[in-house]
Amino acid sequence: MIKVKQWGSILLVGSLLLLSACGSQGGNGEAGEASSNGDKQTSTFNMFFDNGIPEYPGNGGEAKPKIIALMNKAGITDVDYQVTLLSGDEYNTKLNLLASSGELPDYFSVNPTTLSQFVDQGLVMPLDDLLAKAPHITQQVPKERWEGVTFDGKIYAVPFGVRPESFNSPNTSGLIIRQDWMDKLNLKQPTTLDELHDVLTAFVQKDPDGNGIKDTYGMSGSKGSQFSVIFGAFGIAPSYWIEKDGKIVKGFTTPEAKETLSILQTWYKEGLIDPEFPVMEGNQAQSKIINSKVGSYEGPAFDVNPKGSSFAEALAKASPSAVLKLIPPPKGPQGLNGYPEANPYAGGGLRAISAKTPHPEKLMQLLDWSVSENENGGVNLLTYGEENVDYTIDKEKNLIKQTSSYADLYKKGFSNPVRFIQVTDRRWAEESVRDGLETAAASVVKNALWKTVPAELDYPDLEKKLWTEYFVKIVTGVWSLDKFDEFVQKYYAQGGQKIQDQANEEWKKNQGK
Repeated sequence: MIKVKQWGSILLVGSLLLLSACGSQGGNGEAGEASSNGDKQTSTFNMFFDNGIPEYPGNGGEAKPKIIALMNKAGITDVDYQVTLLSGDEYNTKLNLLASSGELPDYFSVNPTTLSQFVDQGLVMPLDDLLAKAPHITQQVPKERWEGVTFDGKIYAVPFGVRPESFNSPNTSGLIIRQDWMDKLNLKQPTTLDELHDVLTAFVQKDPDGNGIKDTYGMSGSKGSQFSVIFGAFGIAPSYWIEKDGKIVKGFTTPEAKETLSILQTWYKEGLIDPEFPVMEGNQAQSKIINSKVGSYEGPAFDVNPKGSSFAEALAKASPSAVLKLIPPPKGPQGLNGYPEANPYAGGGLRAISAKTPHPEKLMQLLDWSVSENENGGVNLLTYGEENVDYTIDKEKNLIKQTSSYADLYKKGFSNPVRFIQVTDRRWAEESVRDGLETAAASVVKNALWKTVPAELDYPDLEKKLWTEYFVKIVTGVWSLDKFDEFVQKYYAQGGQKIQDQANEEWKKNQGK
C-alpha cells in the first residue's frame, strides 16, 4: 500500500490556445454534463484515453447509437459518452494542462507516477464504494493489481483486467526458435542451458540454411536486449526486485547475475551470439531473422503465426519453409527457469475518475456494463463490433473470428477506443499462437515490487546507463567478468542504496497485509 507523499507540483505551463482546445474536447468544465431529454437528464461523460487511433470518429460513429441502445436494454439509461484520444508525450502534456486548469475529464488514462501526483493533490476520486457495486470489474481485475493503485488504504484507479483463459496472461514473449532448422538438423527441443548451448552451436556450425557457408548465428537481439531467458535460468531478471535473505534487491546486483554474464560472455566468444546485437535497431535485428541468419531470438508468441504480424508475414514470404516456435525457458544448474513477468501496469491501462465528476455512480454503472458478459452486457459489442457483421464466434472452441479489420472497427466507433476498461481478451488467437502464449506464461520470474520509488526518479541513469554499459562490455569481452563487482559497488555508492532502502520500505508494507 502506498503512503501518499508530495511528488512535486504538476506542470503549470501551457498556452491559452491549447487550453481552449483541451476544454472544447471534454475538460471538467463540461464533465458529466446533463442535457435535457424530455423529463429526464442525460449524463454525458467525457473520456480521455492515451491511444493514437486517428480513424476513430469524434462523434462516436455509427457504433455509438448501437452501444447506447444495448446499454439501455441492460437497464442503464440516460447515459452518454464522448471519447477523445491522443498518445504518448502529447497525451501526457495535455492531461497535465487540463489538470492545472481544473478541467480534468471525467474518466482518463493515467500512468502510475502521475496517478500518485493526482492523488496527492486531490484531483482523483477514491473508488472503493463505487467498485463495491461493480462486480464485473472486480471479477476481471486480479487481486494483486489493486495494490499498485491503492494509496493510504483507498483505491484510486482501475488497472488492466484479464479474462480467465490461460492464453490471456499478460506474458506473451519468450525464446522463439527456428523449428524447421531444428528438424533439419535432427535436434531436440532444449530443456537446459547446456542443451540450448548445443542447439545454438549446431545453428552456427552445421549450415542450417543450406547455403554452404557458415554465416548464421545461434541467437540475436538488438541494442537493449539482455537475453532474459538466460537470466531466468538463474531465477532472476536484471531490473526486477528479487527477494533474498528477507529483503529485496535488484536482480543485476546478485551473484546470479554474474553467473549469467559469465555464460553470455562465453557464448559470445564462441560466436553463438550475433556480435552486432549491441548496435542494432529492432528493424535491423528483424531483417537478419527474415533473411535466415539467426536461429533464435526473444519475441512475442504472435510471431509464430505467418499472418500474426508484418514481421511474420515478411519471414514467410522470404522463407516459405520457415517455422517458428516459442519454447519453454531452459533450466539452469539449480533447476530454475522463467521468462520475466510482464508489467501489469504498462501500456496506459490505468484509468481514473476525476474528483469533480458528477454522477460517478452512473459512470461506474457504464464501466461495469462494458466488461459484462451477461445478456445485454457490453463486452463483445464494444470489443469486436456486431456479431455476424464484424465477427463470428465458435462457442465450442471459444474462438472469435474477426471479419472486420481493426481499422474498419475504429472507423465505425468500436474496439479499442471504447474499451472503457482494458481487459486482456485474446479469444481471436489461433491454436498455434495460443500454445505459444500459454508457454510464455507457464513459468515466469516474478518482480517483487512494481512500484517506482522516488529515488529511482532521482537516479534513473543507474539502470538505464550504468548497468547497460557494464552488461554490454562484459558480454562482448571488452571488460573481464571481474568488472561486475565494480558495477555493484558503483550502483550502491551512486544512489542504489537509497533506491533499495525505499523499495524495501514499500515491500514490507505489502508483506504486512
